[in-house]
Amino acid sequence: MNNNIIIIGAGASGLFSSIFLAKKGYEVIIIEKNTKAGRKILASGNGKCNITNTNLSLEHFNTFSNKSFVNYSLENMSYSMIKTLFEDLGLLFDKGNASKKYPMSMQASSVSEILYDTAIHNGVKFIFNEEVTNITYENNQYELNNQYNCKYLVLANGSKAMQKLGSSQSGYLFAKQFKHSITKLIPSLVQLKSNDKSIYALSGVKINSSVALIVNKKVIKTVNADILFTKYGLSGNSILEISRKAALALNKKEDVYIHIDILPEYSNKKLIELLIKRKYILKNKDISFLLKSIINDKMIKYIYNQANIKYENINNLSKQDISNIVHFIKNIKITINDTNGFENAEVVAGGINLNEVNEKTMESKLQKNLFFCGEILDVDGDCGGYNFHWAWSSAYTLSNNFKSLKKD
Repeated sequence: MNNNIIIIGAGASGLFSSIFLAKKGYEVIIIEKNTKAGRKILASGNGKCNITNTNLSLEHFNTFSNKSFVNYSLENMSYSMIKTLFEDLGLLFDKGNASKKYPMSMQASSVSEILYDTAIHNGVKFIFNEEVTNITYENNQYELNNQYNCKYLVLANGSKAMQKLGSSQSGYLFAKQFKHSITKLIPSLVQLKSNDKSIYALSGVKINSSVALIVNKKVIKTVNADILFTKYGLSGNSILEISRKAALALNKKEDVYIHIDILPEYSNKKLIELLIKRKYILKNKDISFLLKSIINDKMIKYIYNQANIKYENINNLSKQDISNIVHFIKNIKITINDTNGFENAEVVAGGINLNEVNEKTMESKLQKNLFFCGEILDVDGDCGGYNFHWAWSSAYTLSNNFKSLKKD
């Protein structure tokens, strides 16, 4: 078999590339350590799978080694193109106006099942429950686990994020075997840990807030989105969005904390006026009623503790007390001491050095007939469908420019 291809990994990029390679007449085999394809797809987006985003500007894609590398794939995979490609596969996007795009069914299973079925329909063969532990290369042929042979090898086995879903760092090790270098690796789109035990009682509280990442007393990034308090620290979309920069700072041993304004729609002045008015409307009531219906009950207790409010009756509150309450509503500061680790990260920042890969073919510059696509490369996207878009676009670049696309 002169033109057979083995792809390691039946994730997003592996499945996507296999379809287009098979359509071009290549014999394609995917070897997957899990019992089924697309496990990470199924777990993404709270079971909905954020496929892509209408705003695909380069600023939403990150790398440590070569930012311009990403350009080629993005320019050849616009939003309208990926939408058309998926429609041709039988998958429709939701019709909402939001920039984040999901399958119309709002089910991640729609994505994984359509990709898997299309691959099967086009002749792709799958070998499940098989972990590749050994690769050799002799006489222009690769041999995997001493039994599977191919001319072309594609490493699409992801990163070390979410290892509970079958991810591993084996791809990095195989790349190193063929003289590739790996950039630093840090967890991204990940929750953040705090040793501030005062917030642990807030576990389960979710609030739309203005959330700022502060590193060495400097504001690095501000996001307006939900924040979720947990038994170990912080989560939610706002935290995932800033987690890459937080992880980088933590990796450098810098001081990191999160500033939270849980009522960003109110200025200090307007909020003070509102609470003073409520004090007189609610006179003689328990002090908890000052903020009841405005913020979560657990948060009320936290704010009063921070503002050192000991009274039981709302009448006892002075204007200074109310000013202190407002201050802590709009200025919660939480020290961050760690991320929640690779095992809970959605993606990894870092990967195979892009300077060692051909951006137009995804082929190694160091090893003949070795290709890469997806998260194994040093590209990670922001929260919002960007990592999946990179999976699709890098896989399509690989398959669309695969050698001469002619059989020997």
